[in-house]
Amino acid sequence: MRALLTRLSVIVLICFALCFTFGNAFAIDALIKKKATLRTDPSTQRPPSATLSPQEEVELLDPSPTAGYYHVRTAEGDEGWIYSRNLEILPDTPVDTSPRLAPFAAPAPPPPPTGAGVASTIPSDWDRPEANRTTFHGPDGDCGTTGDGGDTITNARKNRTDVPAEYHAVTWRALQSLHYPVAGKSLTEWTPQQLAEIEPFQGVAVSVVGYLVAIKPQDHGGGESTNCHFVNPEEVDWHMALVERPGDPESTAIVVETTPRVRQSHVKWTAHALAPWLNSTAPVRISGWTMLDPEHRNHLTRFRSTLWEIHPITQLEVFQDGRWVNVDVLP
Repeated sequence: MRALLTRLSVIVLICFALCFTFGNAFAIDALIKKKATLRTDPSTQRPPSATLSPQEEVELLDPSPTAGYYHVRTAEGDEGWIYSRNLEILPDTPVDTSPRLAPFAAPAPPPPPTGAGVASTIPSDWDRPEANRTTFHGPDGDCGTTGDGGDTITNARKNRTDVPAEYHAVTWRALQSLHYPVAGKSLTEWTPQQLAEIEPFQGVAVSVVGYLVAIKPQDHGGGESTNCHFVNPEEVDWHMALVERPGDPESTAIVVETTPRVRQSHVKWTAHALAPWLNSTAPVRISGWTMLDPEHRNHLTRFRSTLWEIHPITQLEVFQDGRWVNVDVLP
């Protein structure tokens, strides 16, 4: 009997050791630097399967990157691809390095017109140059012109970086009152007749004066398709609410947006820099491209009064000491 008990004890110890070994088989090879999207393939052609937080641990399934991505397994056992710039490879992990693309740098924008009359309407015959096509190189990966899905027509407009040769000075009301049809949340679903209603006003270079009542970087939740669902602060759009008069509620606002592709060339465009003009009696002057965003109809009467936007913003000015000052030259 004693021999039998001894054998059973040995078997239990072996089983325990095996269970401990397999239960702790996860190898920590790398740490997530910033918020990172886990992809189903080494690209941003499809939406991510998950978002990982900074300092999360992952296992490298292959020490060599593919198209700038590492094949990894998370602590929960999910497999996917993480952009190489967003991983800190731990010591003693063999790594193959590959060339990296330099960030896109847009040319400095010209100043808006001064001394000219301000138009109270936006005519249908103003120039609407074709948007350029860009790729954004961020810490969580490269994001193409149309993002990783969604409304590819609208995303291409949002992601332009070309700077107007000049801006049309228009009133806040001229932009806010532009018409649009009741239609789907994506321009890819609109009929030719519906698209024809907005096309004469899409992509016009305008300059509008108003008052900021909200600045909302989209660095939370699951991100937006236009930015490949990236959620690090330097990789997201800012939704800013511009109202006509000081004290007007956000529900009456026009939404104007900065994008990460344009902000790369404007390091002083920060929420901190704009804070003195938020909920202030001092105005701001927003210059950029007109664009209709059909996705946010559910925000009407709550966070905006129209689907028309200035998106992207290509120049930011604030009224200070009796004159307009470009945010790029603020202290």
